[in-house]
Amino acid sequence: MVLNFIFCLLIALAPALSHAQVLFEGYSKIISGGVHVGYAIQKYEFNNKKKQFVATTFLKTNELAGNLTESLQAFAAEDMTPVSYKYTTLVGTEVKTIDASFKNGKILATINHGGKTEKVNREIPKGTFLSSFLAYMMLKSPSGIKMDTKFEYQAIAEEDASVEKGIAAVSATEEFKGLKAFKILNEFKKAKFISTVSEKGEVFATRSPAQSISTELVSNPSEATANFGMPSAVLKQLFGDVPTGQENQIAKLAKSGVAVPSEPTLTPGKQQGVPQGKGLQLKGGSGQ
Repeated sequence: MVLNFIFCLLIALAPALSHAQVLFEGYSKIISGGVHVGYAIQKYEFNNKKKQFVATTFLKTNELAGNLTESLQAFAAEDMTPVSYKYTTLVGTEVKTIDASFKNGKILATINHGGKTEKVNREIPKGTFLSSFLAYMMLKSPSGIKMDTKFEYQAIAEEDASVEKGIAAVSATEEFKGLKAFKILNEFKKAKFISTVSEKGEVFATRSPAQSISTELVSNPSEATANFGMPSAVLKQLFGDVPTGQENQIAKLAKSGVAVPSEPTLTPGKQQGVPQGKGLQLKGGSGQ
């Protein structure tokens, strides 16, 4: 019954994106304490007609990781200025929803949680963006993504409609399953985690040493979803269809027939990176 309620809430989450170009789509498995406990689906698009970026995510875990179901659809202008987002989370039988929009430098949000409704109407600092777009914001920064750079920022934490400070520091180059990537040390909402990110801003893996939780992008959706269940109706409503998870470098490498290492390897890197304005190719759009 609760999942049906989530489905009804998601009806408003899927606007027509017939003019959208898919930048990234993939499935990641979630691991806690060495155990596979769930999966996440992420899709990033650029709507050429509206000149907006769209981030859509769905996450599901089993009882070992809190029995969580979470969805988000976020919209940002071409310069990454926040436009709006809708967030829904289900923990056990407890539902929380956030419907937020941005206007004249303010966030206007309605939060429903535990039978209570909270209205948010407050100014946000100039330059604040939605945290879902961090990798793309780094690509757009003057230095791009390259070794020994530090990106300090303020972003909206979508799960509670708050503005939080963060730091993302590129500390090394790595190879992830044979692909070049960057190791980025992140701190956001006083939590620290490590991301492995490609030159195009694709997040290959994340890990939080303090919480013993990690994610890993996989080439085949079944590697991530395992026996956790796929709510097809919900996914179709949220994404427009059930994602195939093939619009990413890991999936394309697997399709190429090249042998993919089972474990990522760390290799010392040269002073390499992505200059400002590179890494994203938007067909029909103005680009990054």
